[in-house]
Amino acid sequence: MKKFSLPEIIVFAVAALLPTYLIRFHIGPFPTTVLEIVLVVAIGALAIEQISSLRALAKQSHEDSNHGDIPMRLLRRLWPPRNDGALLTIGSTLIIIATIVGIVVAPDKRAALGIAKAFFWEPMALAWLIIATRPDKEKIWRAALSGFALSAFVVIIYGLLQYAHPALIPATWTAERRITSVFDYPNAAALYLAPLTALLLSSPVTIALAFFAVVIIILAKSAGGLVAVAAALFFLGVIKKKTRAATIVAAIIAILIVLLLPAAAGLRDQILLRDWSGRVHQIGWKESFAMLKDHPLFGAGLDGFKTVVAPYHHAQGVEIFQYPHNLFLAAWSEIGLMGLMGLIAILIWFFRRIYVLRSKFYVLCLTAAMLAVLVHGLVDVPYFKNDLAMMFWLFVVLVAL
Repeated sequence: MKKFSLPEIIVFAVAALLPTYLIRFHIGPFPTTVLEIVLVVAIGALAIEQISSLRALAKQSHEDSNHGDIPMRLLRRLWPPRNDGALLTIGSTLIIIATIVGIVVAPDKRAALGIAKAFFWEPMALAWLIIATRPDKEKIWRAALSGFALSAFVVIIYGLLQYAHPALIPATWTAERRITSVFDYPNAAALYLAPLTALLLSSPVTIALAFFAVVIIILAKSAGGLVAVAAALFFLGVIKKKTRAATIVAAIIAILIVLLLPAAAGLRDQILLRDWSGRVHQIGWKESFAMLKDHPLFGAGLDGFKTVVAPYHHAQGVEIFQYPHNLFLAAWSEIGLMGLMGLIAILIWFFRRIYVLRSKFYVLCLTAAMLAVLVHGLVDVPYFKNDLAMMFWLFVVLVAL
């Protein structure tokens, strides 16, 4: 029987269970989710394994196993196993500091602490501990792909059931017949499946799932998700010389269809932000910029956007959303300029590492997945959710090894 390492088991389990953040409950007065329990257990198991490993090494070298250098050895292991890990470390450090500042300046400190814990500290701690174990990257990739495929399969199956039986669609979206799958709203399904579509193309076993993931995004009627998938597919097509010409021709045809075909008017208005949703997005961006102009260093603080932007909100009949519908505006608002700089540093590191590893197709699919995140991030927030935050840091792990 094949034996799997602890990092492989954890990566598979976390990737497979990402949507379980939707199962919420309380432990005493503290709210939590199934996904958070999984992450805490995984962090504890990896930390114990690392400390035990370091103690064993100390014993073998006839050192006192209780000596104070064990924490320092653990810190040295946390440095990415490549020479180009400085940007990742700097970016992560900036984000950690920014989350602490974000709690201090937040209107609701308790809510801010919950956001910092669930969206930053726990995913980052798990990611860095996995990196510290120096696992076999091919095995970790297979574990991650298997886990992502399993969670995508569940999301796809329930989404198709919803479309076949509209009574399963939440009442808010029944009239439009926009499926939500296991999530609370349609765009959440698109945010989850858009990057996974690119990853699922990396193996012949999971290509069919990629096709059905696109079907779910279509049934969720998410223009942002479709554009994100299109960008990912375009990248995968043009990066290979033998498919480059066909991809460019197909892209031109698709653009002409969307721009000129009367039947595509609805999609065209969504993409060009000419529908009601697009106008709401533009109002939100304008108000966010006005708020950030007055709070440039620290933003609104974690979970503080709705409160801090309220004095800048003058549009009648338009609600204030939890975040501005843009990844970088949301990061600036939540964790300030320092946190935004940290995020940008990590993204620069990510694509630099990708360039070094580009000879492998699964790495190109991972690049396309992150590209889908960034493109979708132009009109939505593909990070500030429990599942999406952990997905982002799993992508970091896959590149760091």
